[in-house]
Amino acid sequence: MKKIRFYLILALVILAGCSAYRAKQRTAEFNNKYGPVRTVDRRVDFTAPGTVSFYDDVQPILERRCDVCHSCYDAPCQLQLTSFEGLERGGSKKLVYDGARLKPAEPTRLFIDADSVQEWRRMEFHPVLNERDQTPQANLENCVPNMMLQLKKAHPLPETELLPDTFDISLDRKQICTTAEDFSEYSKKYPLWGMPYALPGLTDKEHKIIVDWLRQGAAITARPQISNQAQQIINRWEEFFNDSSLKQQLVSRYIYEHLFIAQIHFDNLPPREFYRLVRSETPPGEPVVEINTARPYDDPGVEKFYYRFRKIETTIVAKDHTVYHLNRQKMDRYQQLFLQDDYDVKELPSYDPKTAANPFKTFADLPAGSRYRFLLDNAQFIVMGFIKGPVCRGQIALDVINDHFFVAFFDPDKDAISNDTAFLARVSDFLKLPSERESTINTMSIWYDYYRKQKKYLEAKGQYLDELDPDNRGDDISHIWDGDGHNDNALLTVFRHFDSASVVKGFVGETPKTGWVIDFPLLERIHYLLVAGFNVFGTVGHQLETRLYMDFLRMEGENNFLSFLPKDKRKEIRAKWYKGARAEFKNYLENPLRGLDRSTAIVYTTDDPEKEFFEKIHAYVDPAVNASDYLNRCPEENCVDKNAGPLERRADFSLRKMTQIRGPEIQVVQDVTFIHVVTGNKDDDLAYTVIRNKALSNNSFMFGEERRRIVDDDTLTLVKGYVGSYPNAFVRVHIEQIEDFVVSFLKIRDQLSYYNFAREYGIRRTSTNFWEEADWHNQKYVKDQPVEAGLFDMYRFNRIAEKSDSQFKW
Repeated sequence: MKKIRFYLILALVILAGCSAYRAKQRTAEFNNKYGPVRTVDRRVDFTAPGTVSFYDDVQPILERRCDVCHSCYDAPCQLQLTSFEGLERGGSKKLVYDGARLKPAEPTRLFIDADSVQEWRRMEFHPVLNERDQTPQANLENCVPNMMLQLKKAHPLPETELLPDTFDISLDRKQICTTAEDFSEYSKKYPLWGMPYALPGLTDKEHKIIVDWLRQGAAITARPQISNQAQQIINRWEEFFNDSSLKQQLVSRYIYEHLFIAQIHFDNLPPREFYRLVRSETPPGEPVVEINTARPYDDPGVEKFYYRFRKIETTIVAKDHTVYHLNRQKMDRYQQLFLQDDYDVKELPSYDPKTAANPFKTFADLPAGSRYRFLLDNAQFIVMGFIKGPVCRGQIALDVINDHFFVAFFDPDKDAISNDTAFLARVSDFLKLPSERESTINTMSIWYDYYRKQKKYLEAKGQYLDELDPDNRGDDISHIWDGDGHNDNALLTVFRHFDSASVVKGFVGETPKTGWVIDFPLLERIHYLLVAGFNVFGTVGHQLETRLYMDFLRMEGENNFLSFLPKDKRKEIRAKWYKGARAEFKNYLENPLRGLDRSTAIVYTTDDPEKEFFEKIHAYVDPAVNASDYLNRCPEENCVDKNAGPLERRADFSLRKMTQIRGPEIQVVQDVTFIHVVTGNKDDDLAYTVIRNKALSNNSFMFGEERRRIVDDDTLTLVKGYVGSYPNAFVRVHIEQIEDFVVSFLKIRDQLSYYNFAREYGIRRTSTNFWEEADWHNQKYVKDQPVEAGLFDMYRFNRIAEKSDSQFKW
């Protein structure tokens, strides 16, 4: 055995040595042919006549054909093509999403963690543009994008119904991050893997524009300066955030720690112009020098810093587009919430991790009720932070939540805990978050520590409520926030799409299995756990702690929901949510429902209190939400959207029947399907989304989800417009065929029947009109929601949802 081990090690050493020798040899060949690697300045003052402009000619093509995969943290090889700076930075073999990382990785956020190409090279990013002699020949032959385009041209995607097996379109597929020096070997091994990967190639015109620009040296002009109007707006806001009073400094810190991921839109500016709120070493009036900390509450490392606005220069993509609106009304609202009340801030909190990671300690001087109302004003944005933030990529991160559930909030005027600053300060030690401690992979130690603190918090909360309500009247419907009669953030629906998720306003879809009712301490902890406190470059221990802690927060939201239901039904209802949990976890579940021994003031008249409660909530809040779900919860056979025209009503009436099939029959239906209804007038074409909701016996574990599936309870939800950033399928149907389309869909029983349906109506990866259809959906989204829309990601297109399914690449 020792000899075998010795020879294996020896073979590996020899292979590594040979590989290193070949790499050195190829580098020498490129040095001889194209000159040594050097620093290249691609900035020019203007685009000469007859040359290609990046902004006018190239970037629109990259947006439509490349950014649909090469964007954000999950861009293959970290090659982000949403800006020139991403292309110039190049690629890296290091993973951002690494579930086995034992040491924190160096952050590699574009525009934040490095300011020059030289810095990126020191961080082991390899060039994809030519950085040798700047000749037309070298600009193409030493350029990975050109090589990829030429490979696609020589080996186009086969026009077959099914994608060839040589393609791997799984989420965690192995990355092959080739360089120009290695491209010959890559092209021989993967001849079909030109770009766009596993999708149709560019048109001849698009191909020529890109290649001509690369041949000319990939030059770029300076971006236009922001407008005078934008600068005036920014000046007002920067003056507000940088006021010198202690109260204002604490308020600004609080707002920043909630908006640091926001793509901020100022009213009266163009709909596609967005900014980020950052901490800068430089004051207003000087160029922004962003302070690059891993978390927004990390020590800035300088004695004095300033809150500044930095324009977003990348393509806006749906998967991380979290819009927050700033305007005069918002500034007045901040003044009302935080600056008009008579309270003192005598000392600013430190950035010590032991306190900075705990918002109940850091911001104890700010009125709790004001903080809660700040969150409620834009509740969808706050919840969307963990839906679209970096934590929510991958099935393991997302299986902490159900596929479909409703969210409501405690009324800030009725919920005493959400307004009691002193009580929250007293229990703040029980509300510690994972980022306060060192990461560990000792699962039982982590779980028990959080269990113990959560138990103490719930006991303190229960005692507090008992003292407030000695007559045990319990919660009634007025304890639900009604949006103050006008705010449509009052009710939310969360959809999980296996390894991504979405949040929409209102109650959308059939009555779900579970719901959450959220108060201020819970909403604040969700944000600081999954957004402010989550480090995507952290260790596997950090990821594990985050996932385990979120279990307790989910159960707290569910228990709040249960507190409104009949007391004698609560244990039975929760037992349905957590079937088959392991003994150590079940022990916690079988303990008395802490804080839920009080009655409810709501009178129930049916045998389904969950559904009845949701209906009562919707009726109570409806004036603010103003959104009846005609497609999924139609109380009458002929209910219609009164705002819809005749063609839309016809489509609504037919398509809502699609949700009739469920259970085993929909196992082959994709997680997110976009429907394009052609009307004969392009401007009147309609878009819908079909969402597959997968049922689980419980959400107690990170792994083995396929063993917890309850297939018989799977459902479909139909939504008008778009839900989801990662479409899995496109289908296209003419309005005159809409009834036949639905009949065909309702016949789906297995992969063969789904294949027959898709063959008639589906748009495949290999379809010649794939890009035409993708462009239509992106344009339709921007047309319907000019500020909220972002580019859809095609990385998961035509990928059957679960790895355990028998897959075919359609």
